[in-house]
Amino acid sequence: MTTQSATALFATTAIASSEGAAAPEWVQLFPAGPQLVARDGRSWRLSDPQAVIAAFEANGAPIPIDYEHGQAHRAPKGETAPAAGWITAMEIREGAIWARAEWTDKAAAMIAAREYRFLSPEFYHTKAGEVFLVVGAGLVNRPALRMTALSRADDPTAPHTTETDMDLTALCRALGLDAGASVENILAAVERLQGEHRTALAAAEAPAMERFVPRADYDQAIARADTAETELAAVQTERQTGEISAAIEDAVKAGKIAPASRDHYRALCAVEGGLENFKKLVGTMPVIGTPSDLDERDPARPSGLSEQQRSIASMMGLSEEDYAKSL
Repeated sequence: MTTQSATALFATTAIASSEGAAAPEWVQLFPAGPQLVARDGRSWRLSDPQAVIAAFEANGAPIPIDYEHGQAHRAPKGETAPAAGWITAMEIREGAIWARAEWTDKAAAMIAAREYRFLSPEFYHTKAGEVFLVVGAGLVNRPALRMTALSRADDPTAPHTTETDMDLTALCRALGLDAGASVENILAAVERLQGEHRTALAAAEAPAMERFVPRADYDQAIARADTAETELAAVQTERQTGEISAAIEDAVKAGKIAPASRDHYRALCAVEGGLENFKKLVGTMPVIGTPSDLDERDPARPSGLSEQQRSIASMMGLSEEDYAKSL
């Protein structure tokens, strides 16, 4: 993948303002965009600083701060280019990008002694000049851009940008893209992740009302459900008891079972499927006794005759007592 890289010092404000001052934990890498213009005429765009930070975080590793951009100029020649520190985090402050730096003891001492006063970021940008990835930074003493950060005045005879083969395999892998994805696709993936992140934050701060139920309402609904379930069970039990009693009484009247065996058959019907089994059993049982009419008799009448028997006695011109004696 071919893209363009550049280094620039963006500051007139020193890292340590006076001798003996400690090296700062946070330093500025880029001023607020979108347009970044150098004194020598070079310019870039920082349209989406959050995308730059997202690309740094997707890499999953700190990036080096060296001396005079040694990683870019000396290391490719096999020369020593030690680290002065490491960028471990980035954040946006009023549109500018700031970085947390973990300095080596040597670099911290040099900054405190004002041997190095400015910081210059090294970054990649598209051919259109859009900054999309920070790959490092260097301690320098010749700032080139006017802003609250550090910059480096390049050799005026050197080209403003250089074509560089950049390996973005790790970044593509972290974004779920193919290794050969274009810069445009990488930026689109970063923007998509940003959108998903914003959506997730919004959902966490303001959950959808249809998914949110106050605890008091939830407890009340559960209590109502439990009450309704209890009442339904009672109704079902009462109905089942009525059906069992009716079936047993029908069997008694039909002479299929003895009245004294009611409780026995009621217990059998109470188990799961017992009523249906009882009905099937009664259908196959023979009549074991003449159906009794005792349950139809009126105990309040001396004769104890049933309505049908009283009707017969009346048609025969007999009193109920006389008719009862003839039975």
